[in-house]
Amino acid sequence: MKLASYLSRLQRKPAARARSNRVVARKGVPAALIAAFLLLALLTGLVGGLGSLTLVMMIGGGTVATLLFFLVNSNGLLLSLFVMTFLIQGTLLYFFGMKAATWVAVGMAMLFFISILMKRTISTTRPGDIRPGPFGHSIVLFTCLFLLSFAATVAMNRPPPLQIVSGIKSYLPMFSVMLAFYWFRWEDAQIERIWNLMLVIAALQLPVLAYQHLFVNTGGNWDSMVGTFGGTPGGGGNSAIMVLFVIAMMTFALARWNLGLMSGKRTALLVGIGVGVILLGEVKAAFVWVPFTLFWVLRKRIMRNVFAMVGYCIVIGAFMAATWTVYAALYWGKDAEKGDTVSEKFEARGGYFFDTTKIDYRTGEVSRAASIAFWVQDPQASIPRRVLGYGPAASKGSGVFGPGTIARRYAPLHIDATVIAILLWEFGIVGAIGYTGMIISAAWVSHRASKASNVTPQQKAILETCTPMLIITLMTLLYFRALVEEPTAQLLVMFLLASIIQIARFGNLKWTRGRASKTVSSGSRNLVSV
Repeated sequence: MKLASYLSRLQRKPAARARSNRVVARKGVPAALIAAFLLLALLTGLVGGLGSLTLVMMIGGGTVATLLFFLVNSNGLLLSLFVMTFLIQGTLLYFFGMKAATWVAVGMAMLFFISILMKRTISTTRPGDIRPGPFGHSIVLFTCLFLLSFAATVAMNRPPPLQIVSGIKSYLPMFSVMLAFYWFRWEDAQIERIWNLMLVIAALQLPVLAYQHLFVNTGGNWDSMVGTFGGTPGGGGNSAIMVLFVIAMMTFALARWNLGLMSGKRTALLVGIGVGVILLGEVKAAFVWVPFTLFWVLRKRIMRNVFAMVGYCIVIGAFMAATWTVYAALYWGKDAEKGDTVSEKFEARGGYFFDTTKIDYRTGEVSRAASIAFWVQDPQASIPRRVLGYGPAASKGSGVFGPGTIARRYAPLHIDATVIAILLWEFGIVGAIGYTGMIISAAWVSHRASKASNVTPQQKAILETCTPMLIITLMTLLYFRALVEEPTAQLLVMFLLASIIQIARFGNLKWTRGRASKTVSSGSRNLVSV
């Protein structure tokens, strides 16, 4: 008996060892992949000998991207996308003058899209295994409307191939983040890790801004205070997006503190850093953005009694007074005293926004209102052009691929001053409705989902951040054009939308409707985690 048992175990051991070896072999890196990386490293070294920083960064970036794609999962790629977009590409542009640095973030977003597409293709989860939540359909509907308008206007106008490439680069890559959060269920820890990374990125802006202010920007050009969000020392850049990002993180920190998820000391530190960034960033819209987000997150505390309301007014008044004083001392100088009447001071500090006749033919600058007035008065407009526009990147005045068809017609004027103007020119009324509807519906879904009876504190903090920030995003559609050309702005907005979709679709939310107290829930089973 014992001998037979021993012989049986001996026969099973080789098979077990073989299985073990097969497992190890599957976990290892294929020799062909190692050889490919060695060749890429050799090519990078050879290019480095040419002394071209641009070529080195292109080849080196391609090597790193290849490594990330094959060796890092989707969650790691997403974290890399955030680092590339909010830290690396802006730093390369500002400190090294690499104008093509935005392609680093765009390429990373495309790699992420390919990764999730492959994961979706090979996934064993059946469509019936996923039950979407009761809310979130409107976001998807408006998103599809915008993407369909993109395809329809290309088919109708048949723009040059390079203009199509420019349009795809400007609009589509960051939609991969929304798609990933719509297709797959992400673990709560993964989502929290991304938000914590964004808090760290926001905190890093203050030392970078201090360096830029003290050692780089000595000529008084306040628009060049951009942190790691991209721009040039002489020409300015994404200071408004940097401040918007930091305000979003201040809002998130306050929301977590309000729900007992963050200590008061840490919250005060993050808010203090955010205020420092705002003071150095010189973005006048912060006078509106900060009071609104602060009120939204703490509205229940503020509206509790008259003393809380008075305290809120005192804090906001102190913030606005301090911000005005610092801006006047550091940036505006004598311009702060421009104008004798209230209307003249308003005009000097940004009231020209509403002037439809504010056009400078020497520099090509037009006011925000004038950019929309040009579309309204378009002499060549037809019903199809009004409905679907002239094609993606048609109003783009400059770039790697040159100006678009509409930009050439109105040259040297920059008619692409605002997102609304760009959307109307390029995608018509349908595309503008799709894009704005996507943001409005997301803000509504976020507000509704935050009232669910079983929403977790972490989910509620995210939703309480997304709602006011998306409302502010609607304001920015008439403020600047970054949302349709800057990866930093696009990734921030798309991640807000993606977070809402993830919670609404996979959060298993339950709440009551009306007096009947009917429970409505969204659930999922056998979901694919990324």
